[in-house]
Amino acid sequence: MHRITIVVFCLVAVLSLAACGFQPLYAQREDGRGVPDQLAKVRIGDISDPAPRMRGFRDFPIENDRSRQILRNYLLDDLQPRGSRAAGEYVLSIEVVEPRTDVAIDRSDTTLRYGYAVVAYFTLRDNAGRNLFRGSSVSSTSFAVSQSEFATLSSQRDARDRAMQEISQDIRNQLAAYFHSAAKTPR
Repeated sequence: MHRITIVVFCLVAVLSLAACGFQPLYAQREDGRGVPDQLAKVRIGDISDPAPRMRGFRDFPIENDRSRQILRNYLLDDLQPRGSRAAGEYVLSIEVVEPRTDVAIDRSDTTLRYGYAVVAYFTLRDNAGRNLFRGSSVSSTSFAVSQSEFATLSSQRDARDRAMQEISQDIRNQLAAYFHSAAKTPR
């Protein structure tokens, strides 16, 4: 009796999803307007340092160049997992801010742990330069400060890598939601 109830419940759930017009976000469409097709048409433009007006906190610009390179690589993997196969119809521009703060300080005023955050402001434009979508993404993590400089640097780089991967995935998800909603509206 219990099995029959579970089977009936699953059947009702599947039928109700089909009736409401549910469509998978990453489903391929024959007209070429599916989300994966649109994401593949995004060319990654400038990933820049913020304007000086935004530099009111501790920031380490030497590390920012590598951070932007890491973010670009993750975005290429997330937006075009099969490589660039289409001409870029869209340009994605990003500004990245990376504040770092002391979060654990011992009695001798020595920092034991840093908080590390990444804030990315992005704009999707068409080739004519019209803004299509704007968004932001935030990721925060922390890393330990050790007696060993190598261990501290490794911990910092791991934190940066995790944050950039999270930012990339969030940007991809926001763009996917935008393209999915744009595909529903007639051109």
